[in-house]
Amino acid sequence: MIKQFKTIFKATQPIEIKEKNSRFISQCFPVATKEEAEEIIKKLWKEHYDCTHICFAYLLGEGETAAFRYSDDGEPSGTAGLPIYNEILRKELFNILVTSVRYYGGIKLGTGGLTRTYGASARAALETAETETVIIKKEVAIEIPFDFTGIAMSYIGRFEGLEIKSTTYTESGSSLTVRIPIASVEKFIAEMVEKTGGKIKPVLL
Repeated sequence: MIKQFKTIFKATQPIEIKEKNSRFISQCFPVATKEEAEEIIKKLWKEHYDCTHICFAYLLGEGETAAFRYSDDGEPSGTAGLPIYNEILRKELFNILVTSVRYYGGIKLGTGGLTRTYGASARAALETAETETVIIKKEVAIEIPFDFTGIAMSYIGRFEGLEIKSTTYTESGSSLTVRIPIASVEKFIAEMVEKTGGKIKPVLL
């Protein structure tokens, strides 16, 4: 069971490296969807309208790969997007986009040179990224009768890592949706059932 993953929550500043007169400007961005990544690429093209290539890679997911893509953007196959993607994998980061904007300097680098330079460009940006660990949480629905409000809320308030997402009041009590670290979901449900004599049975959403 994957309990946590690493990501970034803010974009890095552009980092530039040069290789045989070509300029490579790399940057990291937090992204949650393919659409977000594509929108950032579009904005980069507007900003760097006179560049030669914008190569990139992104990886989405929470500790497991949900989606990924890498692009050579016209460079020889496997010399740009894949080296960038491999740097993301090396850092074990998720929900991240790494870009490398190239301004051609008139001297060809060859496939080996391109692979090394795009990898170095991505690595330079990733080394400046502030990474954070995210605890994976699941949502649980809880129906609490009035008579058990005290017991239930006392337990909820003391449960480590629990977040109350929403509360709705009903004629018979209250209805809560909470977010609980995935590693603790089974414990939470079992203990709530035990403490209330089976009167409250949380449901994993």
